Amino acid sequence: MTPETQLTAGMIDFHVHTHPDNFDRTVSGVEAAQMARARGLRAIVLKGGAFETVTRAAQAGAEVPDIQVFGGVVMNWPSGGINPAAVEAMVSLRGGGSEKLGRVVWLPSLNSRNHHQRFNIPAPPVEVFEGTTLVPAMHEVLALCAKHDLVLETCHLSPQEALAVIREARAAGVKKIVCTHVDYDPINMSIDEQREAARLGAFMEHAYIGVFLGPNSPAPRFRAWRGATVEQMAAAIKAVGAQSSILASDLGSAPMEKPADGFAAFVKRLQQLGVTEADLDQMTRRNPAALLGI
Repeated sequence: MTPETQLTAGMIDFHVHTHPDNFDRTVSGVEAAQMARARGLRAIVLKGGAFETVTRAAQAGAEVPDIQVFGGVVMNWPSGGINPAAVEAMVSLRGGGSEKLGRVVWLPSLNSRNHHQRFNIPAPPVEVFEGTTLVPAMHEVLALCAKHDLVLETCHLSPQEALAVIREARAAGVKKIVCTHVDYDPINMSIDEQREAARLGAFMEHAYIGVFLGPNSPAPRFRAWRGATVEQMAAAIKAVGAQSSILASDLGSAPMEKPADGFAAFVKRLQQLGVTEADLDQMTRRNPAALLGI
């Protein structure tokens, strides 16, 4: 085993972007799987901005042995917004090795009310709430997540919305919940909010793309975003606890680092900042494996 492979052997990247998508990406699902396997990763989870990613996960898994590739569906407008039928279709896909690869439901990202407000987007957002009450379709989505043991991700909801969803999801029997990339725009969860989400049973996702956001971002569309340093993410991990954290690259956006390379750089930098091997094992192997049921 090479030092490059040993660093991330058996780890899981829970958030990888691939093409085709609505934005320029650096890798296909197959290429993401090949690069992750070369670094010894056990599994990756493919996320898209528009549609389900189970079909490309199945293709990548078929073409790249010795690594598991999972997908899901995001509740943006292209998938119909808060659309229980899209969730039902995702878990029902079959053939070509696609069975049971759809493990994650992301609530709205670029179409969330919080995202539209943060970046002054005038179009109507995908609404998760009517006032303080969940829209009716959300109850159906939560029921499907509970029935099929899916991972529910709060995605680009505001911290207040995310906490309210977590409470509703737990009451509906959803056991696996992740607060998506909590450290940077447009989520920006405080430590106290992260602690509360963890107390309610959710995992905090910390993602390396945060270091590429802000005025100097290599991607012009991210220059208006507030980013986060690895130092800030390490402090959050230590404050909230590795037992309630997972790591991800959230990479694949051109022209940034490719996902597997960024994930490895993230792990290495956290090591340098004093995050212990036991905590890294918890966040990159045990917690994500439990979420995926592998």
